[in-house]
Amino acid sequence: MKCGQKSEGVAALFGRLNYIATKHIRENGILYIFLLFLFFLGISLGAYWVNNLSVESKDLLTRYLNGFFSLIPESILNNGKLFKTSFINNMVSAALLLIFGFTYLGIGFSSLYITFKGFCFGFSVAFLVEGFGRKGLIFSLISLLPHSIVLIPGILVLCSVSLQYSLFLLKSRKERRYESNRQYLINYLFSYTFGLTLLIMSIVIESYITPIIIKSLSSLLK
Repeated sequence: MKCGQKSEGVAALFGRLNYIATKHIRENGILYIFLLFLFFLGISLGAYWVNNLSVESKDLLTRYLNGFFSLIPESILNNGKLFKTSFINNMVSAALLLIFGFTYLGIGFSSLYITFKGFCFGFSVAFLVEGFGRKGLIFSLISLLPHSIVLIPGILVLCSVSLQYSLFLLKSRKERRYESNRQYLINYLFSYTFGLTLLIMSIVIESYITPIIIKSLSSLLK
C-alpha cells in the first residue's frame, strides 16, 4: 500500500514538473529565441577566436590533442572521477544561476553564461575541425554531441528561468501581491528543477556513455 502511494506521489510530482516546464517553454518563446541568439552568437565568437590564436598556442593545443588521441585505445578512464568533476563544475554554475535569479543580477549573468557556453562549444568544434580535419570533426561529433543534446536544452531552461524571475522581480518591486509572488516562485523552482534534471542527465551521459562511444570508435581517430 505504501509502495503504491509512493509511486503515485512520484508520478504526480513528475506530472506536475512536466506540466510546468511545458507551460513555461510555451509562454516564454521570445525569451528562448533571445537566449538561442546569444548561444549562437557565442558559437560564432568561439569559431572566430580560433582564427586569432597565435601559432604557438595552436601548436601547443595540437600536440596535446595528438597525445590524447594516441592514448584513447589503451586508456582506462575513471568514470566516477569524471562524473564528480563534471558534476561539481555544472552544479556551481546551476547554483549561481539559481541565486542570481533571486536578484536583478540574474538578467546579466544568465545572458553572459549562455553566451560563454556557446563560445566554448564553438571554439572546441572549430579548433578540432581546423586542426585535425575529418578526425577532428568525428571527435567533435562523438565527444560533444551525445551529452550536448541534453545539456544545451538544460542550460537554456536554467538561464531562461533565472532571467525570467529576475525580470519578474524588477517589474513587481513596487507591488505587494504575496500570493502572486509565491505562485511565481513555486513555478520558478519547478522549472529550475526540470532544467537541473536535464543537466544531471547530460553529466551522466558525458561521464559513462560518451567515453564508451569514443573508445569504440577510436579506430576512426587514427
